[in-house]
Amino acid sequence: MKRLAVVLMLGALAAGCVTTRAQVPIERPSLDVPPAPPRIIEPAPLPEVALQPEPVGELPPPPPIPNPPRRSPRDTGSREQKPDSKPDIAPVPEPPVAAAPAPAQPAPLLRTPATADAAAAEKQIRETINRAQSGLNGVNYQKLSLERKKAYDEAKDFIISAEGAIKSTSFELAKEFADKAEKLARVLQGS
Repeated sequence: MKRLAVVLMLGALAAGCVTTRAQVPIERPSLDVPPAPPRIIEPAPLPEVALQPEPVGELPPPPPIPNPPRRSPRDTGSREQKPDSKPDIAPVPEPPVAAAPAPAQPAPLLRTPATADAAAAEKQIRETINRAQSGLNGVNYQKLSLERKKAYDEAKDFIISAEGAIKSTSFELAKEFADKAEKLARVLQGS
């Protein structure tokens, strides 16, 4: 009986795997792959050939050099000699030289309306830096928490950055740094 139950079970399991209809393969459209583009190979750059200078016309003959003046017999006995003066030779005219192009003037420095007057902008930024510095001087660094010490150090860094930006005439950036330093100094003073 056990055998019969096992055979029936196997039969039922085998029947579950068999289907009564045949599966039809799904037809999918074939993909049209475009042909590969033609290869464009750039020619290797030609080696630079040293240009030969163009030949020039005949040069004029060198001017004659006058003979040095002869010395009299009495000058030969003297040990002391006068320095020879160079004979006057007419200068050789130089070919005309093309005028050198005028050096390009640097572009004018563009300024925003806030920094149109450099001296006034620098003065205003320096005042902000001084207020921030005096605010930081009134803070006892040793009694600050770690977070406030970090803010104190950032304020010092902003002051240094503002000074550097002033030196590079970047007044917008310097003003931004100075304002941040002043805000941090006010926060630290209030605690």
